[in-house]
Amino acid sequence: MNVSVHLHTVLQRQTPEGLVRQLELSVQPQSNISDLLTQLEIDFPLDSLLLVVNGRLVEEDHVLQEGDKANLMPAISGGQTPHPCPIFV
Repeated sequence: MNVSVHLHTVLQRQTPEGLVRQLELSVQPQSNISDLLTQLEIDFPLDSLLLVVNGRLVEEDHVLQEGDKANLMPAISGGQTPHPCPIFV
């Protein structure tokens, strides 16, 4: 069974030809997202990943289907608080 996998930011693979962002992967029938992460050897905390299949947010136990499009994205948090404008006296 084949699925498309898009790896975002730090999950991309460095190869001699450059960064690999998208893969076509063969998985066993009844494989779930957790199996996919294992097959890809992605060692990233699950609570820090956004797992999206066919445009829908899923959990790691989501069973993949032939032709699914999976996006694996590290969750981003934080941001910059704007600095207050300086007061001129």
